[in-house]
Amino acid sequence: MPYPIFWTTDKLEKLKSLYNSGLSMREVGLYFGKSVWSINSVMKNNHISCRKRNETNNLQFLRSPLSFCPKIKLSNDEKLLKIAGLMLYWGEGAKKNTHSVDFANSDPNMILVFLKFLRDIYGVNEARFRIYLYSYNSLPTNELLDYWSQLTKIPTSQFTKPYIRAKSELKHDKMQHGLIHIRYSDIRLFRLIMNEIKQFLNNC
Repeated sequence: MPYPIFWTTDKLEKLKSLYNSGLSMREVGLYFGKSVWSINSVMKNNHISCRKRNETNNLQFLRSPLSFCPKIKLSNDEKLLKIAGLMLYWGEGAKKNTHSVDFANSDPNMILVFLKFLRDIYGVNEARFRIYLYSYNSLPTNELLDYWSQLTKIPTSQFTKPYIRAKSELKHDKMQHGLIHIRYSDIRLFRLIMNEIKQFLNNC
């Protein structure tokens, strides 16, 4: 008596549906109780197109848990804070060819407002913050690192190697504390902020 065929038409359609929904071959294999090799083989034999590795990695990333938790119901003060944060990023944030939030400024008050915006409105993960100091060799680098660490409440262990340049004699340097970049590596937060800036401008 012949063995029953495992890969029936219905199962092949289910395999295709699961794979096209963004599941990896490993996850599809777990669903059917088959190995990755088996899934790969049956897909090739039935002309089911495989994604490129970067496409799979991107889908896996988009399906992973968010590193932040946006606040939905905002008080009047929080609504004002959100508008302020969005406008700060519109003016001083990196907006092209970026996979992270990157806000640069030398004004301590602007830095504090932007950090409060990220923390209170988007509920970001503190461990993902990275701070990049831009300064001159005429300024005390270690003191500046301590200054910005105390101001931002972000430990110096989350500061990347600073960029220290020679002070130009042709310019009057007004950045007594240097300039810092607040970086938060999450493309989904970057896209959310850019979309909300666009929505705000459209409403205006």
